[in-house]
Amino acid sequence: MTDPAPMFCPRCKAPMNHHAEKLVEPRDAEEAARMDFALGGLVEECYACPACGESASRPAVPRRRP
Repeated sequence: MTDPAPMFCPRCKAPMNHHAEKLVEPRDAEEAARMDFALGGLVEECYACPACGESASRPAVPRRRP
């Protein structure tokens, strides 16, 4: 879905590996405004650190269409 900028581990600052994407329900009005109605929620990117094992996530940014 995205071509994200690298995510760095909040614990050890190493570049993290993109692990998965998951669909989550919006928690507030701001997230509901960004919801993808075709999917029924928001897409969140999940990452894992190869150095220390920490995991982290962030909202996915939709790709721009050419």
